Amino acid sequence: MRSLLALIICTAFLAPSLGWAQSLTADQVAAFQSAPAHPAECARLRRQVDHYIGMQQRAATLQDEMWQGRLGHHVTMLRAMQAARCPNDLPVDTTAEAFKVLIQIAAKAALTYFTFGAAGF
Repeated sequence: MRSLLALIICTAFLAPSLGWAQSLTADQVAAFQSAPAHPAECARLRRQVDHYIGMQQRAATLQDEMWQGRLGHHVTMLRAMQAARCPNDLPVDTTAEAFKVLIQIAAKAALTYFTFGAAGF
């Protein structure tokens, strides 16, 4: 009996709050998407794109084509979101990224050479 009374009281208090819950209209969604994003949101999107590109490279190393394809789709979706929400972001410079990878490989080779293989790379 007490639990029934408690249930009735809870529903009486919760019923008005359920009427206040609203979803966004199509106009509100369009206004949200057209507004420029906060710099923190742009930074989060950049970090997510970098993370999933790294995971895609790992999938390529493991030769998992399905995982690589799904990650590629996710990266494409995130880049589209980034292009829509953060128009001031600079595009990724692929030449600089390739040069960075080249420098990393050269550094590993030099470390191995100058330590006579003790570095173990």
